[in-house]
Amino acid sequence: MTEQGERPEAHITGGSLSKLRGAILDGDAQKTREATEQALQLGFSIDTIFNDALLPTMRQVGEQLGAKKIFIPDVLLSARAIQGAMYALRPVMVHALSLHQGTVVIGTVAGDLHDIGKNLVAMALNAKGFSVVDLGIDVAAERFVEAVRDINPDIVAISAMLSTTISEIKTVIDAICQAGLRKQVAIMVGGLSVTKDFARQVKADIYAETLFEAAEAADDLMAHRVSRYSV
Repeated sequence: MTEQGERPEAHITGGSLSKLRGAILDGDAQKTREATEQALQLGFSIDTIFNDALLPTMRQVGEQLGAKKIFIPDVLLSARAIQGAMYALRPVMVHALSLHQGTVVIGTVAGDLHDIGKNLVAMALNAKGFSVVDLGIDVAAERFVEAVRDINPDIVAISAMLSTTISEIKTVIDAICQAGLRKQVAIMVGGLSVTKDFARQVKADIYAETLFEAAEAADDLMAHRVSRYSV
């Protein structure tokens, strides 16, 4: 029980949010969901849960992976645990209409079966108030075009992790152009093999190296703090 005048955030940071961070690091989806539900019940906003627990913890996971303190299976477990948090947050996010920023279609290009980075970017975009339509992995250029035509998103986020599949990003963008849809949608590109120079070459609007950059760039674009073709 907090003392009079004490901010609940200070209490929960040492309690529910700490438990939430620990559950993610442990890769425990059930405990992650329960800790997220507890934080919501105690009155914490979606932004607080994302910014003080989910995103910093995934950044920590990424740093540990880079330092070879953990390995890909550990990252997969943490990513799966994050889905437990998203399960608890989704009903709240659906009703938080004031958070709606726009719609993003996201997918990994044809021939590429990697989805960890894509899933984390989708999560970060959700946290910023975007509705995200995930096309999944191994997505053909034609499927991206169909999604732009049918859903009319504000942004298409295209991911490629492999050097052998990066050229598919250009294939997708060319297909969107040939369909006459390029002017109506902004294009974000990212992934392990994607560079800023490559993003310029394919005339993308947004290049994001991390999930945090992706979310901030999309937010800036929709708020007109940056213009399209600003890569």
